[in-house]
Amino acid sequence: MKTMRQLMLMDTPYEEVLHSEYPKTEEDLIMFLDGLDYVVEEWLDSLSLETSNSMEHESSNETASNVLMTVMWCRYAINQFWTEDEENRTVGYIEVMKAIRELKQSFMKLAKRYSREPYLANWYLDLPLRVQASFKNIHMKRISQRKPMDWRTNK
Repeated sequence: MKTMRQLMLMDTPYEEVLHSEYPKTEEDLIMFLDGLDYVVEEWLDSLSLETSNSMEHESSNETASNVLMTVMWCRYAINQFWTEDEENRTVGYIEVMKAIRELKQSFMKLAKRYSREPYLANWYLDLPLRVQASFKNIHMKRISQRKPMDWRTNK
């Protein structure tokens, strides 16, 4: 059985990213999302060690795959939204927020497994909230740094 420190990626390169305040830059947010991949892998590894039932093992694999796909979609949506070339942007603000909502829902599945360990369950639930807070904060900074549009020329 893995320890709580191992499940929370303590003593790894992602410890600082996953256990400090929410990411404040675009690069830190993407690194945070990369760290979520490893969080899911550790979650699955811990269940593989505990599970002897092949049906439960298959269910855990499916859950982990779904959560990883959600993390990948969220990372892609955020990257696409921050594309400098607005004409080629394929993802809007609403789609990013939907991706983050799906991320929150998928991490509930990870937390549910550790409902008897509230600290760990709450940590799993907090991770997507930090993605949301970070994205909104960075988005607001980007908006405030834009040049104001001239309403007469619409430029």
